[in-house]
Amino acid sequence: MAFNINDRVEICKKEEGFSGIYYSAILLAAVGRTRYLVRYESRLTPNGTSLLTEAVDPDEVRPSPPESSCCDFVVSQRVDAFVDNAWRVGTVTRKVDPNYYVKLDCNGNEAHCPFYKVRRHLEWQKQNGTWLSPATG
Repeated sequence: MAFNINDRVEICKKEEGFSGIYYSAILLAAVGRTRYLVRYESRLTPNGTSLLTEAVDPDEVRPSPPESSCCDFVVSQRVDAFVDNAWRVGTVTRKVDPNYYVKLDCNGNEAHCPFYKVRRHLEWQKQNGTWLSPATG
């Protein structure tokens, strides 16, 4: 998929420890033919004074998923939870109205998440440029 400057995207680094963690970013430019320059919306530089800007590989970039009005999740449902400034893939373990406890795939920890920081989990299908729900395929 070709991206345009100023597109909202999500970055999932291929480095160890980043699997299933998606950081929101703005695409700033193409860097040659093999990379993109992005500015994260919530990751800071090491000194913590500004938003991190870095070049990333195309296989680390996906478009931001579509907005979803779904917010009534059930136990064992796959979701993304916004924890520590990133969307993390996980599974609902408990619902305490209106909030959720989500077991995060990245570290196995259970996070307490307000309902507005939980979204339906979708998988990006790069081959055909579509989003699929793991439950429905």
